Amino acid sequence: MQATIGTTALLALSALSTAQVHAQSLTQVHEFKDWAMACDNRRHCEAIAYHNEESGSPPVTMWLSRDAGPHARVHIQFDTDESEDTQLLTLHLGPRQQLKGISPRKDLSPADTAKLLAYVLEGEEIVVTEGGSGNNSSKKRWQLSLAGSKAALLKMDDLQGRVGTPGALVRRGKQIPAKAESSVLPALAAPRVKAAALPKTVAADQALLQPILDAVTPRECWEDLPDDRGPEQSITRVSATEVLVMRECGRGAYQGGSGIWLAQSKPPYAPKRLRLPLPGGESDDYVMSANLEAGTGRLSSFAKGRGISDCGSSFDWVWNGRSFDLLQAWVSPMCRGFAGGGFGLQLWTAETRP
Repeated sequence: MQATIGTTALLALSALSTAQVHAQSLTQVHEFKDWAMACDNRRHCEAIAYHNEESGSPPVTMWLSRDAGPHARVHIQFDTDESEDTQLLTLHLGPRQQLKGISPRKDLSPADTAKLLAYVLEGEEIVVTEGGSGNNSSKKRWQLSLAGSKAALLKMDDLQGRVGTPGALVRRGKQIPAKAESSVLPALAAPRVKAAALPKTVAADQALLQPILDAVTPRECWEDLPDDRGPEQSITRVSATEVLVMRECGRGAYQGGSGIWLAQSKPPYAPKRLRLPLPGGESDDYVMSANLEAGTGRLSSFAKGRGISDCGSSFDWVWNGRSFDLLQAWVSPMCRGFAGGGFGLQLWTAETRP
């Protein structure tokens, strides 16, 4: 699915925590027992829920999203650790109510969404079974925890300005007069970032890689990962006079991190290490499992929180002709044994322009 940035640490979650401490409220992850939620810079909010670790349930997760603004619809999807082998699910909302024919990773219908939201506020768990209705013991069962659901949804209402309005998920308006739905905070515009076309990197540029890396100072990267360990490194031309060089600076059991320098393509090269923007106004100079697409100028970074990748984060940037702009950021903060991380939370969204 969808790198955490850190100075020298390879533990993705440590870097995630640092980014979250400094993040603004709209790009910060909030965790409540078995639930987590976050809003991106547009005021679009998402929540995720998992099984309780002590329940013995196989991994199961639910994703809930809502755009900003009055009358915004709630979208809900479910997924299990065996979604590729399971065509349909049944959701058991207590002993009497069932939602049948639920497809993994597909939006629930508006009617099913309304029933589920009403139950979330009063239930303790949602039992998920494969196939049709019934509680046949041979069917695989999952138990989605509702611990923390009210706090997570109340926080979502708060960040979107819905508390006390008719459309609030938790505290709907009961005072007289009630807060009008029109008072809900509007969506914020996504920033527009320029995507600059890159010239072709030619074979002759490869000869510049080592001289530019030799010219880099300071050399913390070489202290963290000495040359004799065979670091990954690359060069990409970004203009007639400049190139980007990337060198692996640290390596763990299941991922590595790199630094990126902007340099002149003629001596003395003058390489300058780049800092990349993060949500909340922070920046860092360390990219996990980086991938730079030479043709588009898009830099992607993906970090596993653990080896099975049941949590972690990713960032995408785009080259604007002088530096990288943040295009999107995503995080799966809860390590619950769901390979691939399950659903994630969007922290940043931008739009590209020519």
